[in-house]
This record gives sequence, structure tokens and C-alpha cells, in this order.
Amino acid sequence: MEEFLAAAIQMKIHSFDRELNLKNAVKLIDKAAGFGAKLIVLPEYFVSECPSINKSPEDLKKMATPVEESSVIKRIASEAKRVEAYIVAGTILERDGDDVYNTSVLIGPTGEVIGRQRKTHPENHLSKREVELGVKPSNELNVFNTELGKLSILIDVDANIPEVAVSYAILGAEIIAWTLNWSVRWAYLVPAIASTYAYVTQTYVVAANRAMLREEQVGPYPLYYMGPSVIANPEGEIVGYAGSFYEGIAVGIISREIMKTIKDYNKDVYPLGRRPEVFKDIIARK
Repeated sequence: MEEFLAAAIQMKIHSFDRELNLKNAVKLIDKAAGFGAKLIVLPEYFVSECPSINKSPEDLKKMATPVEESSVIKRIASEAKRVEAYIVAGTILERDGDDVYNTSVLIGPTGEVIGRQRKTHPENHLSKREVELGVKPSNELNVFNTELGKLSILIDVDANIPEVAVSYAILGAEIIAWTLNWSVRWAYLVPAIASTYAYVTQTYVVAANRAMLREEQVGPYPLYYMGPSVIANPEGEIVGYAGSFYEGIAVGIISREIMKTIKDYNKDVYPLGRRPEVFKDIIARK
């Protein structure tokens, strides 16, 4: 598909009501599909709340399920089929044997699971206690072939590691779906990172962040989320934006023709092509 509409869902996540979150996600997916979106991205931990200091490793193992058995993924897959769109299903807690991962699932327009991307750099903040609670890191970076183009998934603070997005581009990604769950403290960085990564990787970046008050208390002060959710084109221009704090949907056109035009122009003008010989000695260091 040479041109289509993408949507980044900015939703409130209820800390203690998984079913309400799922119902809300489906409602917002319906709304995005009503706009004509063919790619819809949900935020990280969109149904379960982040694993926090209030949880135990045993709690996480009880919450986690294999992707194939997840009722959440089955419901989102049913919705993807109904609206005939690709959906990046935020993230869920995935169980694989005794291991737990923070996993995003890409679902196609016929309801099939195309693939999954596990978080490569779990974090350990009070509000998202992944490392201490046993969330495992992944060493795999995936590029999925779809009729919309080659798509990769960036999970939350994996964006703190520029090499992840750059690696996706080197592997051929044309669209990077960034599913995140960042509080108001970091909100100003979301458009900046999305814009910068889109430009330096020559991809479209579709970033879906959380909104509104977090009901679970994880520290001395309430946690607020204000998005924004954005879509950036390969020139680094923000072409879709959902306003701050409240729920909303960022929508923007993704055009493979524009992407090709920009890439063809930039390869002979700006130094965006990488020269591995510059970095080989540094990369060899740990």
C-alpha cells in the first residue's frame, strides 16, 4: 500500500480494571478505524498497568500469559479483523516457560498474529519495576514485512538506546511503531525523540503514549500522563499530534512515495548514510 492513514492511540489506563482498559482500547480502535486508519498503535501496558513497586515477581507470573493464550491478544485480533487494520497491541506481560517478557504483538487485518517484539531494555523505576520483578530482556530486533511496508516496534525506554532505532533502519524498517508509557516528566521528549529518530533513520515513527492520572500510588506524589502521541515523517516533521493530558488519537498519512523521494534526495546530499569503518573499533568495546 503506497499511502495510508496511521493512528497513535493516547488512552487513559485504569490501574485496577483490566476489562475496562480493554473495552476502552477497542472503543478507540473503532474510532481510529472510523477515520480510515490502516495502522493503529496502542500504548505500552495498555490493559494491565505497569509492574510497579507494589507488585511481586509472583504477581507478574500470575498476570503473564503466552501470546497464543492471551485473551487480550485474541480480543484485539478480533477487532483488527473486524476493522481490517494492522494493530500494534501495545504491550502485554508474556510468559514463556518460566520467563516473563514485556512484549508487543503485531496483528494483521485478517486477525493473524504476524509477530512479536520483546522489550530489549527493561527498566527499574518505582513506577515500572521490571528488572527487579523479573522481566527478562530480549536480544532480538525484528522487522516485519507487511503490505503497508516493513515495520518494527520500539518499546518504551528502548528509545533511550539510539542504536535500537538505527538498527531497525539498517535492517530495512520503513515504519517504527513506538509504544510507550511515559509520565508528564518526560512528555516534552516524545515529539523530540520521534522527530529525531524519524529523520536520522529516514522512517516514519508512530508514537502512542498514555494519558491522564494514574490511580495506583507508587510514590509520594500522584503520577500524571499527558501524552503526547505523535506521528513523524522521514524529514522529522510532526504530521500527526494528539493534545496533552486527555485521551485522543494522533492521525497522519504515511506515504512510501514520499519516503522514497526523501531517501533518494538525502543519500547524495546529507550524511545520513553510515560508514561502518568509523565505528568498528568503538562497537567492539563492551
